[in-house]
Amino acid sequence: MTWRPWVVFAVLMLAALLNGTLIIVEQIPKIDAGPEIIKVDERLRTLQYTAANRRANFEVMGMDPELADATARWINRYEKQQAERIYKMLEEQSAEVADVFCSSERAPQPYAAMRYLVYEENGVRQVVNPLAMRRFEFQDWYATSYVDALYDHFERSQARKPDATIMAVGAVFTKREIDALDGVAPWSLGLVGSWGFGRLTKKEPRVQALVVEYFALMHFITELANLKRGICA
Repeated sequence: MTWRPWVVFAVLMLAALLNGTLIIVEQIPKIDAGPEIIKVDERLRTLQYTAANRRANFEVMGMDPELADATARWINRYEKQQAERIYKMLEEQSAEVADVFCSSERAPQPYAAMRYLVYEENGVRQVVNPLAMRRFEFQDWYATSYVDALYDHFERSQARKPDATIMAVGAVFTKREIDALDGVAPWSLGLVGSWGFGRLTKKEPRVQALVVEYFALMHFITELANLKRGICA
């Protein structure tokens, strides 16, 4: 009788047992779920643009009650005389402007509308005159601007400041977007930094009037776009 076949068989069985044991005790690596996703409340995306909500919306954008009231009243300067003409402009250019004045993937209206409502002349940015508007014209300065970056930086933050929106728009009017993104005063987000619309207007007094004019016009046009018969319907 030869023992060789039995030895080979025993070795094979031992190898099989060892392999099975390794499979059983092997630890399957856990799948890394990645960093926790924190949802940011983008308050500007939930606003309802109606005449009744003007003051409340302006306060969400960072205005104190007095400034919000002044901005809402500014709309009365052209509301009755310009509404039909601007509404017609919206209809005629609906394919071009709908994603600006309606809900979309773009930055919300206070940011997106600057492409049509703020112009630059001789290095100075101003609000377009609604009485002179014949169509919505894209402004060249916007193509290379940091408006979207300002939205991401100031609005999509867990530490969003109450006056984030008017501070970001103020940075655009003063052409200090880079300073704002870098946290230079008065846009410092640090605990001991300097931040505030009052600080900005103290250094740049013209900003307050521009903010009133711009937000009034932006809100009014967005209201028209969101009427039941408007281009956003």
